[in-house]
Amino acid sequence: MRRSSYSSYSSRSYSSGSYRRRNRRNDDGKKKIIIIILICIAVIGAGIGAAFYFDLPSKLFPKAEESSAPESTASADETESEKPEEQSSQASQESKPQESSQESKEPDIKGEFDENVFIYDNQGYQIFYGTEETTAKYAQAVSSIKKSLGKDIAVYNMTVPTHGLFSLPDKYQNLGTDEKAVISSLYKSLGSDIKTIDVTDSLEKHKEEYIYFGTDHNWTVLGAYYGYVDFCKAAGVEPVDVKKLSSGKIEGFEGSLTAATKTDKNPDGNKVLLSNPDTVTYYNIPGDRTCTLLENGKSKPEEVSMIATFAAGPNAYSAFIWGNNPYMDIKTTLKTGRKLCIIKDSYGCAFAPFTTANFDEVYIVDPTYYEGNVLEYIKKNKFTDVLIINSVMTASTEIRTNELKTVID
Repeated sequence: MRRSSYSSYSSRSYSSGSYRRRNRRNDDGKKKIIIIILICIAVIGAGIGAAFYFDLPSKLFPKAEESSAPESTASADETESEKPEEQSSQASQESKPQESSQESKEPDIKGEFDENVFIYDNQGYQIFYGTEETTAKYAQAVSSIKKSLGKDIAVYNMTVPTHGLFSLPDKYQNLGTDEKAVISSLYKSLGSDIKTIDVTDSLEKHKEEYIYFGTDHNWTVLGAYYGYVDFCKAAGVEPVDVKKLSSGKIEGFEGSLTAATKTDKNPDGNKVLLSNPDTVTYYNIPGDRTCTLLENGKSKPEEVSMIATFAAGPNAYSAFIWGNNPYMDIKTTLKTGRKLCIIKDSYGCAFAPFTTANFDEVYIVDPTYYEGNVLEYIKKNKFTDVLIINSVMTASTEIRTNELKTVID
């Protein structure tokens, strides 16, 4: 059994004294007396020494007690030196809530691509990859329209940014090209005789509102309304008050971005977008009008309502002027003396109905499907205004540039 160090040490001490015992008992008595005397002397001497030791230093060194002061001072200095650290630590802790508050303005939500659609915060986004070079060609086509129409017909250009410019956080803004820079470059490429309508600032002011769809690449009717207000300022007409209009709604809209995520492996599309369908709202513009539509695949136009209220599901956005078709001709009873031709992509669909509150006739053309020279129609029927409205995505493609050329050549 192993002993502790303490017990081992005790056993050794005891054994070390035992071997010194002597057998001569005659000397024991003398030695005992001598030992007693020596002990007494030692005790007396120890008492005197102790008294001398404890008393003498105070007499010889009266300031010895004060020598402890520097130690206490040093200790105090150390305490003071720790205080700034404590204050710094407290300041750091106090600053943390502020930092977290600032960070909370841009939530830490992860975005990811599903096919060509960027999914962020339960919504889908197009990423803009256009360049100033491609929009410069588009600007040339717009300038050709103005040149062909002459000085008596006002020509406007509206290029609409994508949803991502306003709703994607800074950390994802560099995924594509700077839309503001491209739009600015496009407008600078246009002649001064073309009235440019930059809706970026207006949409920025209302970015917290429902101005773009989450499952579709288009703006909502509310986003289109803010663009319409900007157009009215440029055209010198009074915009209709949207708050005074009655409206209708189509629920369950799963738009183009949802469709773009459908694959053979995932035929239904992105689950996040499917779980967050949009609502298509349309407004009823007051007044009497006649709408004539040339629908895709048909050879003759027919009279229809301006809003296709029966549109539903993935086609719900087609409620606005029946979607993308060669043309819709809307004649009102306003007698303003002004006629507007809109040359547009899908962004013009939600926009166009508002303008029927300001013009005698609104002729809406989609260059993708229109056949013939629209400028001849404009001149023949004495139109006063022409608006070219496209998203920046469309305006930055050579396809749209070529399509514009086909309707003016």
